[in-house]
Amino acid sequence: MSTIGQKEVNPYEHYGGKGVKIALLDSGVNMYHSHISERLSGVAFRVNRDGWIERHDDVRDYLGHGTAIAALLKYVAPESEIVIGKIFDEKLTCYPSVLARAIDWAVDEGVDIINLSLGMSERFDVVEESCKRAAEAGIVLVAAHDRQSEIVWPAQLDEVYAVEATEIGREQWTFTEHSSIGACGFPRELAEPIQLYNLHGHSFADAHFTAWVARYFEAENVRGNEYVNRMIKQIITV
Repeated sequence: MSTIGQKEVNPYEHYGGKGVKIALLDSGVNMYHSHISERLSGVAFRVNRDGWIERHDDVRDYLGHGTAIAALLKYVAPESEIVIGKIFDEKLTCYPSVLARAIDWAVDEGVDIINLSLGMSERFDVVEESCKRAAEAGIVLVAAHDRQSEIVWPAQLDEVYAVEATEIGREQWTFTEHSSIGACGFPRELAEPIQLYNLHGHSFADAHFTAWVARYFEAENVRGNEYVNRMIKQIITV
């Protein structure tokens, strides 16, 4: 995959995202995993038998995806505060209305960044409306962008930063030829050959960018999309 404007992210590598609140909307988290080992607050969302969206407190991760994403966020931005919005249960799918409800919840929680290591092949009004409300509240939304599989929503919304995996290092990122942000698609560093068989892809590239934004927010003591755009201009020269 061709890339342009590749540069190191070293100016912020010594920051940990202190004071930055991130909502992770995913499959929950295993609090006892060695890469987490702390109690993270959050709620779960599901559609009940009557067709209504309900909230409950079981944010345990039965799939491993959310835990791996949380581990990466804590690895790159260890001082950030992560809150969990569980929207996946037995498989990595959910109703668009559930995702929208979780985004609205994150807004009410007063987060600075919403990490969406997920995507859809269709554009849904209910999700778009929630993303707009989040952006209007000054919240940064970051979503995975998988052009090959045409899983491009909500990443392609104007209110969302689209991120895809590229063949670069963990401390680098780029603009791709399709105007997405390119980042490393691997999770936190693990001993070889385990690294090669671990989960990897666009979801982790998305989390890398989220963590870098958290670093930047701490370093510059700023929040909001305006400053993310400024960060991009400072670090990437096209």
